[in-house]
Amino acid sequence: MSAVFIARRVVAVAFFVAAAVLTVQLVTDLNRIKVLKTDLAEVHHVRYGLLDADEWVDRISAVIEKRVSELDLTEENRPQVVKAVEQVLDTMLTEIERYLRRRNLRSGGSWMDQLQGALQQGLQDMLIDFRKLRRQVPQYAEIVVDQLSKPEVKEEIKAQLTKLIRQTSDATFAKVDRSALNALMQRYGCADRDSCTTTLETRIDADEGPLRQRLAILFALILLLFLLCISGRAKGADGEGAAGRAGFDPFKLFLLTGATVILLLGGILTPMIEIQASITELQLTFLDEPIVFTNQVLYFQTKSIFEVVRILVETRAADMLLVAVLITLFSVIFPAIKVMTTYLYYFDLRRSRSSALVRFFALRSGKWSMADVLVIAIFMAYLGFDGLIGSQLRSLTRGADDGGASATALGTQILTTNGTALEPGFYLFLGFVLASLFLSATLERHFGETHPS
Repeated sequence: MSAVFIARRVVAVAFFVAAAVLTVQLVTDLNRIKVLKTDLAEVHHVRYGLLDADEWVDRISAVIEKRVSELDLTEENRPQVVKAVEQVLDTMLTEIERYLRRRNLRSGGSWMDQLQGALQQGLQDMLIDFRKLRRQVPQYAEIVVDQLSKPEVKEEIKAQLTKLIRQTSDATFAKVDRSALNALMQRYGCADRDSCTTTLETRIDADEGPLRQRLAILFALILLLFLLCISGRAKGADGEGAAGRAGFDPFKLFLLTGATVILLLGGILTPMIEIQASITELQLTFLDEPIVFTNQVLYFQTKSIFEVVRILVETRAADMLLVAVLITLFSVIFPAIKVMTTYLYYFDLRRSRSSALVRFFALRSGKWSMADVLVIAIFMAYLGFDGLIGSQLRSLTRGADDGGASATALGTQILTTNGTALEPGFYLFLGFVLASLFLSATLERHFGETHPS
């Protein structure tokens, strides 16, 4: 064997081993990133923000506390504040006087009851002079305003208002179960949601950085491997290059089918599509102060083929089980049979080359396999989810922008985000489909077979 021939084989083996190692690293890294992204979506889920009554209480209480703390009487606003307090005190005295008179002089009852009521009213008129009290309302208002300016009074007002809001919330809304969130933060050693967000985003950025480069290198290695295997000619017994079967020897068959299997495993073991819908920012105006919720995740899923199958099986519904069987059949079992029959056809074990079934799987299954249909279905699902979620989020935004008087009064502003994206698993599976078709064509060409039209 010539040195060039040996060198080509060594390089081909090196490409194959590097592709295998790189695929293992990609599967590990992609699944780790999937876990991190899922945890990050859980941290930002809308149930812990926009749909959590406690979050609303905290934000509204902060606005009220700020407003009470900013309550500062000056020479310019003191007359208006005093006048407002006077009106409140005057109304209160009027209501008290009306209530006492109505209670004392109520109609009905015996003459003794009416006589007792008249005596009580006369005694009340002697002891309480409401007209005099009304004349002293301005003085009382000044005292009340002076008390409101004291820091301890402000703190008590804030405490009572916050207590009232929280009691109303507890009586109206159910508590949100935060056990999953608390367990997540404990796992990452986070003190709060913000620190957990920083930790997760840092890890995701660090892991995602080299992923695209690794994916490109993997495809380049497999492409070079295919080119190297189909461009060379194996050595015959006389040392010269031989065409036909010798040009596609078992060594090359092993490498090419192995590369195809590598792409298949990478495609079915890693996420194929990521679907996310979130509210980037929702802003309401309360007491001229903004109440802002950011990055509220409405929906997030990123699944591999195996995980989709598992979820479908767990539903135990007949139609979902059928879909699970079809996905498993055309994405796992069918490709595995294709690889085995490729070897059967090549080595013609027990004259298998004459078998119509073996010929179909080895040479023509690429045209009839559902693998390429599955890839197109995933791509169409991506487009469908992308358009559907984007449309619904735009409708939500338009509803806030032109929602009429109520939306205008609340000062609502909504910014939405559609994060639907194809994941590396899709491209790996697409690479498997193309490599499988190319392998069938190569096998047929080297054996002089032709596809029927």
